Amino acid sequence: MSISHRSVPRSVAPILEALELDQPVLVTRELLDDLVAAEDVEVSGSVAARLLRERGWLLPLRTTGVWEFAPGARAGSIGGGDPFIELRARLETRPLEASVAAESAAWLQGLASRAPEPQVLCLPPGKRLPRSLDEFRVVRWVPSIPMSDIDGLPVWSVSTLLAFMGARPDQFRDWPNVSEWLMDAAQRTSVEALRSELAERSRSAWARTSYLLLRGGAAKTADELIALAPDGKGPFHLGPRERPSKYDRRFDVVDHIFPGSWSVKAAQ
Repeated sequence: MSISHRSVPRSVAPILEALELDQPVLVTRELLDDLVAAEDVEVSGSVAARLLRERGWLLPLRTTGVWEFAPGARAGSIGGGDPFIELRARLETRPLEASVAAESAAWLQGLASRAPEPQVLCLPPGKRLPRSLDEFRVVRWVPSIPMSDIDGLPVWSVSTLLAFMGARPDQFRDWPNVSEWLMDAAQRTSVEALRSELAERSRSAWARTSYLLLRGGAAKTADELIALAPDGKGPFHLGPRERPSKYDRRFDVVDHIFPGSWSVKAAQ
């Protein structure tokens, strides 16, 4: 449905026409400069940006030098509802060692059915989160295997997600819903990928990750992974210790997560 109440100044009509044709999610200053040159209009890129902003075709973002495009098909000057729009804007304009992580990765990978709130990003240890992205929750991890490209975003692979859950269970916040998708996740990983992600980590991370595979129905993969784990002394807890638990002797894991496994006895 076209929008009649958003006016189109004649001076930037060719630029808006080009934007409507290409339907970019984001419009940068550089893109506007290129369109000014390509369409041979008489205004500068900065003037075009101002005119399109004033009339609701370009929506402000916290990241400078980039705007969200609001095409005529939308019901007015409203955003598209993309929870990662600021991340896209930052990645579009400046390098950033960030990736979609943890519960957000589970959602974008098609595992979890509900989007987390807030969304989660990963940054390497010591890297600061830009102010424009401070609405995201941050976890620290350095993936060792390639990330997935999902709709133009760098997203943790399923293997990275599982390794993180095993190594840093206290930093994963959606344990109540994991049972809905763990079987799917366990089928989408491999011993080789998990071995790479868990390299240099203690036996506790290997044991908990192996146990997650077991709970996901991948017993053979779980046994192969734990056989490669470094030495260490357990037991290793998975989940809040104040909750009921069940001890798994094979992996030396005290499970506080999965309701179907609970008993009143917890390993001490």
